[in-house]
Amino acid sequence: MNTATPKPYLTGHYTPVADEVTATELTVEGALPPELTGRLIRNGHNPKPGITPTHWFKGSGMVHGIRLREGRAEW
Repeated sequence: MNTATPKPYLTGHYTPVADEVTATELTVEGALPPELTGRLIRNGHNPKPGITPTHWFKGSGMVHGIRLREGRAEW
């Protein structure tokens, strides 16, 4: 029986993403102001499946991003 406490950097919104996906024309709930233009890029850890790193900064990573333009989430 494994009684180890889950690593906080591997749970919740930090859970690793197994698939790389390029999504376009994303659905927006509500509205984005048309003047809100730019890119949000997040560089973070993303360990490979089956690998549990011993520290937040060890292991593989992934860059996540979204582009906002003219009230739309393009990618």
